[in-house]
Amino acid sequence: LSQITHIFATVSNGGSSKTCRLCRIMKVLMVAPSVRVPDTLGQTLHQLALANGLAKRGIQVTLLCRYDSSKDGKDFNSNLKFLSINDPKIPFERLIFTYNSYKSALKELKSNNYDLVHDRGYIFAGSGVRAARECGVKSILQVDDNWIRSERSATKFANYWLYNKKAIESCHNQIENANGGFTVSAVLRAQITKWNLKAQNFDVIQNGYEKDLFIPEVEPLGIKKKLGIKGKLAIFVGALGPWHGIDEISSIAIANPSINVVVAGGGYGNNLPTVENLHHIGRLGRSEVPRLLVEADVGLAPYPNLDYGFSPLKIYEYMGCKLPVFATDLPSVREATEGHAFLAKPGKLSSLVSRFINNEKALNKVTELAYNYATKRRTWDNTIDETIELYQKIL
Repeated sequence: LSQITHIFATVSNGGSSKTCRLCRIMKVLMVAPSVRVPDTLGQTLHQLALANGLAKRGIQVTLLCRYDSSKDGKDFNSNLKFLSINDPKIPFERLIFTYNSYKSALKELKSNNYDLVHDRGYIFAGSGVRAARECGVKSILQVDDNWIRSERSATKFANYWLYNKKAIESCHNQIENANGGFTVSAVLRAQITKWNLKAQNFDVIQNGYEKDLFIPEVEPLGIKKKLGIKGKLAIFVGALGPWHGIDEISSIAIANPSINVVVAGGGYGNNLPTVENLHHIGRLGRSEVPRLLVEADVGLAPYPNLDYGFSPLKIYEYMGCKLPVFATDLPSVREATEGHAFLAKPGKLSSLVSRFINNEKALNKVTELAYNYATKRRTWDNTIDETIELYQKIL
């Protein structure tokens, strides 16, 4: 399809001619109101990688999100345009920007001809698939995690019966309104069929990583010198959210005083204890992250004993920088790593790190296999290929 989208052709129709939708440049309205651009959170990095990757293949993408042009200095492909919605930055802002997204998507679809709507779903959302259905445009739904589980982790209100009932109705309706979709893991697809059986027909498209940015040859950031670190270094990159095993990070530092643990990320109270060999350096610029990774000895990806169906970007980024991955053994993590990581049962990651941190032979073996796996199977190019195939199938 990436070849076809560059070609203009006509097909005969009873003596007259009309443009074949799959033979001209495809136009996609990508609806992602929960995404704020610019930002360094995983959802933003993921959505921009998809949108810009598709644009590079010749597809005209309009990304509807909370976009601030005054703060965005990144160069995107000329086929990628932004449609900004209001970012209220107040309590319950999700209700506001979801409604604004629906009205903007509806107006955009009525004003311009689009072949497809690509909706990044989330709980109490679905503005893209709803507007598409009302306008008679095909749509797909993107599901990145188990929305119900994430909601319960983020707010106590999600445990109330009525709230939970409405949340599940929202999940069901989003799947119902879409013509198809994808999840980022087979584990997640199986989970969301409980919301709507139509989800069992969704594709599985794993996330990827930026293979040109996350490479072993970058110049080290110099964090060891800055913090006075000697010896082994373990790294965690990401938001300090309840869906990550923050207690595991702390326990690794406490149980292994000879290992320094550096956390690069923020949010959610920054609830890390004060431990001499545990360093929280906050968020880094995107280009600084690989420079941090190449200084480390191991990369950490801890999770609680609850599977959200993730396809973790951090794991592929670790692999791309030839950093051995130590992660929690959950079904979705096994699916993402395919045997190319050190996996421990929930709560046992500290012992696994202690066991292998000085085993250079084992570390090097897993690192090389993981690097080959990531560079061949887990780049954004692979993700874009599969996304285009889904577009083709739906159209």
